[in-house]
Amino acid sequence: RSGCEQTMVKGVLFDMDGLMFDTERLGQAGWQQAGKELGFPITEAFVSRIRGRNETDGKAVAAEIFGPSFDFPKARAIRFAYVDRVVRTEGMPLKPGLLRLLDTLKQRGIPTALATSTRRSTAFDYLKIAGVEDFFSAAVCGDEVVHSKPEPEIFLKAAEKLGAEPSACIVLEDSPSGVEAGFRAGCMTVMVPDLTPPDDRLRTMYRACVKTLEEVIPFLDIW
Repeated sequence: RSGCEQTMVKGVLFDMDGLMFDTERLGQAGWQQAGKELGFPITEAFVSRIRGRNETDGKAVAAEIFGPSFDFPKARAIRFAYVDRVVRTEGMPLKPGLLRLLDTLKQRGIPTALATSTRRSTAFDYLKIAGVEDFFSAAVCGDEVVHSKPEPEIFLKAAEKLGAEPSACIVLEDSPSGVEAGFRAGCMTVMVPDLTPPDDRLRTMYRACVKTLEEVIPFLDIW
């Protein structure tokens, strides 16, 4: 690959939890803790339904499943406190290949944006704990969009912040709602599954499915 070649990829849009950081397992344990404290049977099925969605959507799902008496904001606070406590005492668990991919993108001058359903204050705390905040030139967070994933809004805004067409951006996602959002935004979507494997419907929405973030690097040359 000669130095003068121009990649067609003009930006890479990163999800955060479960994609960059191995925090979804911690989050699941945090939800179960919230269920114990509040007296509700929070199951893996519930957590799977709200994974990748923002607070507003999660509250609606919780009301549907548990009824209006369920205090979703309190449950969510318990969940975040649990995860926060672990990452601040034990460090941020990075997903395999994250640093190699970020280094490669930086070397090639391909801009990156964070596109996470997590609120901005928490997201940037996590980036700093992980030591990767300087790799990102833009971010759109869960408290900055009206419609959360699987709606495409967050990726459209992230691409706009990079000054790139969505079709020239790679979206990296681990969750079904995130993959669908990337697809609907018109981006080149790559799934790196975490807790939820792809089903037949999801397979029609991504350009590739890989095991680790390092396996994304070859696509920078062929797309």
